Amino acid sequence: MKTFEIQTMQNVEQFLRFVIEPNGLALGMGFHPDDDFSDYMKENGEKVFSNNEAKALNEMTNKCFDICEKQNADIYAFALNIINGLNNGR
Repeated sequence: MKTFEIQTMQNVEQFLRFVIEPNGLALGMGFHPDDDFSDYMKENGEKVFSNNEAKALNEMTNKCFDICEKQNADIYAFALNIINGLNNGR
């Protein structure tokens, strides 16, 4: 799994795009920054991410929250803009 060094708002955007967009983890509208990655399930009830993957993704998300807080940015609006861009074909 790809990992991200989250230190800037650009890193936050790159990570969120990776999580949301089809060429990454493709969670799309199913993604919410508050969700624990260990809670994502396939239709058959299997976990989408291994325990190690979920832990790493949760840690990267927490870093995104930290950076957004320091920059006075709204991570929810940021993620929603990416999702809306997908819905609008961007």
